[in-house]
Amino acid sequence: MRIPRLGTSKFVSNWLLVTLVASIVAMLDRGAISQWTALAPERVWRGEIWRVVTWAVIETGPLQLVFTLAAIYKFGGELAPRWGDRRLQRFMTEIVFAAAVVTVMCSLVSQGAWYMHRFGGWAVTDAIIIAWARQYPTSTVRFYGFLDLNGQKIVWFTVGITTIVAIAYGPFVMMPELVAAYGAALYPRVLLER
Repeated sequence: MRIPRLGTSKFVSNWLLVTLVASIVAMLDRGAISQWTALAPERVWRGEIWRVVTWAVIETGPLQLVFTLAAIYKFGGELAPRWGDRRLQRFMTEIVFAAAVVTVMCSLVSQGAWYMHRFGGWAVTDAIIIAWARQYPTSTVRFYGFLDLNGQKIVWFTVGITTIVAIAYGPFVMMPELVAAYGAALYPRVLLER
């Protein structure tokens, strides 16, 4: 039996499927999968380096999972035909990896960050929305049912929300999301257009 394509490209379809299945399993297995896949700096420093990638495909909250899947489907689905699967995958891998590495490095100066366990829904959503906004600067998105934004306004709105939450909860707690948002916003345009 062949599984139907969920998105506009093979990469987007696989990304959606892996995120959905891994997250549902993580929600149902009482934390076994999430304990082995979360971005956990103290565990990365002990040699569990797969965590710098696996954290991005797990989301343990149902609402956050829905938002993450919707963002991948909508924004990733529109970027894939324009960029191609290889460029979209490269971009997301670089952003996710950078967010993880910076977070792990910052854990050396923050006791709270040392013991945190993070999942990638918010970081992935920020990165893909910002990438889309930079690629389609004249296209408009309606946020919260009443706020119409396009291009650079979407970028700074997304970065701004993440920054405000980081101010409220602390920058080390929000480090993966901050790095993903700022990394996507500041990603060299020449690499986006290749």
